[in-house]
Amino acid sequence: MSLVPRDSWFDFSQMFDHAFPTLRHRFDNDVCSPRINLIEKEDGFEITADLPGVKKDDINVQLANGSLMIEATSKRNEEQEKNGKVIRQERYEGKFMRSFYLGQNVKEDDVHASFTDGVLTIQVPKVEASLPDSKRIDIK
Repeated sequence: MSLVPRDSWFDFSQMFDHAFPTLRHRFDNDVCSPRINLIEKEDGFEITADLPGVKKDDINVQLANGSLMIEATSKRNEEQEKNGKVIRQERYEGKFMRSFYLGQNVKEDDVHASFTDGVLTIQVPKVEASLPDSKRIDIK
């Protein structure tokens, strides 16, 4: 009988989290990219992204050739450093970026986005997939 769960020996990232919890956040890819929910519905896609502390003007959303790209910039508050000594800084400051391929059957002209309370919501409607016309080929 083992007292250590078998999974813990094989999950290196979990072992690393427990051994060095503060270092993991500096090298984790998730820190540099927002948390995303991507839901496919019958009539389109709904994408929600958590962007806490980001201003609406610092967000760039682009859709081209079926690929959706979300970019955001979180800027440092310089005034805070002038008024006191920074003892610990864990909040990420820099550029966030995520991209997804949604396919060619999306209406690029009818995409809507909103930003409320640090959550970006993007609605991407689909178009009816047209079947290619079949053509009979004569054999000679």
